Amino acid sequence: MNNYEGIFIARPTLTDEANQKLLTLIEGEISKNGGKIENVEKWGKKSLAYPISKGKEGFYYKIDFKIAPEKVSDLKNTYKLSEDILRLIIVKKG
Repeated sequence: MNNYEGIFIARPTLTDEANQKLLTLIEGEISKNGGKIENVEKWGKKSLAYPISKGKEGFYYKIDFKIAPEKVSDLKNTYKLSEDILRLIIVKKG
């Protein structure tokens, strides 16, 4: 298993309850694919560098986790199906 870092930007219009539900979904998908979550950071609502879907803000999350390399593309595909996630990036940590 390799170490990865994921940054997720969620819609700014989500309630606290919806944000928690989304974070649970993100963590659940990692666990379901055999990964292990190392650290979760909630960065809160921040301004975007450029508008996404006519929005100028988003909720940011940073998650450090371990997972098998072949499962990363499965995670990305699953997360892209969620309408609440505006953008995501998952990178391998050195």
